[in-house]
Amino acid sequence: MRFASSWIGLCLSAATLACGTVQERIPDSMAPFARMVPGEWRMTLASGVTSFTAWHWGPGKHSIRGGELELYYWHPGRKEVCILSLHPNIPGIGRGSGEGTMRFEGDTAVGFVDLQQPRHLRQLGTRLEFDGPDKYHETLLEKTGPEGYQPMNGWDFVRVPARPESLAPTAAGARKPAEHLAMFEPLVGGTWESQRTRSTLEAVPDYVYARVLAPDGDGEPTHLLDGYVYQDVRTGALRCLALSDRGGVYEGDLTVLDGGGLQVELRGYEGEQVVPYVVRLDLEQGGSVRSRAWSLEGAERTLRHDARHQRR
Repeated sequence: MRFASSWIGLCLSAATLACGTVQERIPDSMAPFARMVPGEWRMTLASGVTSFTAWHWGPGKHSIRGGELELYYWHPGRKEVCILSLHPNIPGIGRGSGEGTMRFEGDTAVGFVDLQQPRHLRQLGTRLEFDGPDKYHETLLEKTGPEGYQPMNGWDFVRVPARPESLAPTAAGARKPAEHLAMFEPLVGGTWESQRTRSTLEAVPDYVYARVLAPDGDGEPTHLLDGYVYQDVRTGALRCLALSDRGGVYEGDLTVLDGGGLQVELRGYEGEQVVPYVVRLDLEQGGSVRSRAWSLEGAERTLRHDARHQRR
């Protein structure tokens, strides 16, 4: 069995290599989303402004992400495709954090998201209607009254070859995190290496993205885990979501400890099991990072992982 210490990818973990290699095929639960890759999708507004969206598989192809952050992932506990949607500060509107679900019905995908914004909750829907492999129309819906979800806007997307700047899912630069994620500033940028993993943390405008790879000699590294830390706009809590190459989903809240350490209390959905974990991350003198993880059973803690990581 694989521990949810996979989550320590967010905390620069080396513990994700316990059980073999990741599967190469697309899981049945995510197969309809394969039409989103390769290439990228061009959309042109009536004003002539053009935007491009590239989609990238997550670890084990149990998730796919695009845009600023539009993340679709299979949740083994809920048995459905879930959505995490974030948008940065928009003048006059503020930031937004949304959660919901998405399902495909033939060549049409329908999703619903509860989007928290500073002033209120918005209930949004989206409908994607595909016309062949390289075109689709997206309709934005919103529920504002008893008549239910009504169309608000629509756009046409066309697949085009990926531009060079869109080929990599992340560039782990030294961008400064947003104010509410300032505790990650010492960790963002560069690469953190342990004996068995190579991890990067990137500050995206409104969240921190962690990516964990396992080097494989001269071959392609194994993508072990993606992690996301973001703020729930409604409560102000720092939320954590991690997705492993085995299909595990780990959810919880992050707190800053006395002394500056970070701790995450998680529920790990691993197949049919739900396991609680505590993960702790400490920046030590000399610049190394120590990560530890404990599984919980009642009042008992069992240490599952203890490692140090150096920035390269």
